[in-house]
Amino acid sequence: MIAAVWVIFNTRRWNNREVFQWDTDGYYLYLPAALIHHDLLELHFLDSIPPTSPRKDYHFGQGAFRVAATGHYADKYTMGTAVFELPFFLAAHAWCILFPADGTADGYSPPYHLAIALASAVWPWLGLLVLIRFLRRYLEDAHSAIALLAISIGTNLFFYSSLASGMSHPFLFFLCAWLIERTDAWYTKPSLRAAIIIGASIGWMVLTRPTCALFALVPIGWSLRSGGLRMLLAHRGHLIAAVLMALLCIIPQLFYWKAATDHFLFYSYGDEGFRFAHPHMLDGLFGFRKGWFVYSPIALVACMGVPLLLRDERSRSYPLMLGIFFVPFLFVVFSWTPWWYGGGFGSRVLIETLPLLMLPLAMLVRWTFTRGRPLAITLCTVLVLGICLNLFQQWQYLHGIIHYENMNRELYWKTFLAPSHEAAGIPLDQ
Repeated sequence: MIAAVWVIFNTRRWNNREVFQWDTDGYYLYLPAALIHHDLLELHFLDSIPPTSPRKDYHFGQGAFRVAATGHYADKYTMGTAVFELPFFLAAHAWCILFPADGTADGYSPPYHLAIALASAVWPWLGLLVLIRFLRRYLEDAHSAIALLAISIGTNLFFYSSLASGMSHPFLFFLCAWLIERTDAWYTKPSLRAAIIIGASIGWMVLTRPTCALFALVPIGWSLRSGGLRMLLAHRGHLIAAVLMALLCIIPQLFYWKAATDHFLFYSYGDEGFRFAHPHMLDGLFGFRKGWFVYSPIALVACMGVPLLLRDERSRSYPLMLGIFFVPFLFVVFSWTPWWYGGGFGSRVLIETLPLLMLPLAMLVRWTFTRGRPLAITLCTVLVLGICLNLFQQWQYLHGIIHYENMNRELYWKTFLAPSHEAAGIPLDQ
């Protein structure tokens, strides 16, 4: 979190009002529209909000579109991210009211951008704290700490917690961590409270990104452990409570859609959609355009620890759960029409799955440490190199050396470890 906050303050995107752009703008729109301007359906207030400083052509509210049937405006994005941002938004609004010289209390002055950027650093940090609680049930602190450090700053989670603040993925990382910790706790000692939290985490995920409904497969897959199905059937009341809690989390979105579109269920993505006959799973994992394992190779290292889970009686069903979840999840997210998901660093749609790889990576760390110093040093060297590569490539992305959308094999190797456009042999405007 300290590293992410340091990057936020030094890149100063918040000071130029650049945090809210495109997707992040749409996620955030609910808060100023509903809580400051009281204009959630017409959005007249956007006419009075000046554009960003460096880009005079960008006007806020890009996620909104007019619905022909009602004449109202609807937000393309669901409101789950705005719920995460709410406490930070309120703090920024209070600051602007108390100290108007620092920014206008209109929802779009620099303090609001800074608040949402900080939210993107704090929530994944809380997710890491939840994961500590989960990992301590299986491993020693040292092995857990190495895994937490490697994934938190050695993957594109760090990019979206610092340089590209305001996206949904760092918040979903927290929810996935919360989900697996409470699921593990419930199957160890069933409780109504844990069941309700499981339902809340899944419902909040759906409210944040509807395709994350597939995370319901995590507790379902967990039930395949020894005696898990019997526990699930014996506590049907807990299951009902979890489902009701998940539905309760989604209800605000349904009422918003009803007010804006006259339908409780509404598809807001227009011509974008899924092409299930043409998935791009291999491109999404190994492709040079946005491949997860290419730009976050530590995720691939973590996958190497999955077979080790079979050695421990308590985690023996974990690999099966991963398969039950990842196969349909990868198929769905990489069947999206723009499967690379626009501009960004690496495959951002898999950031929310990173908590599921913490246990395999920590198991791999423990196994190498018990096999002698040479193997342990080798793994630690690989992880350090993975972290350094990840951070350097994020620096390259920030300076335009790595293209935000149109990378390919040739361009990747041209820019590999290149400190400048000149060193990579590509034009400055590439």
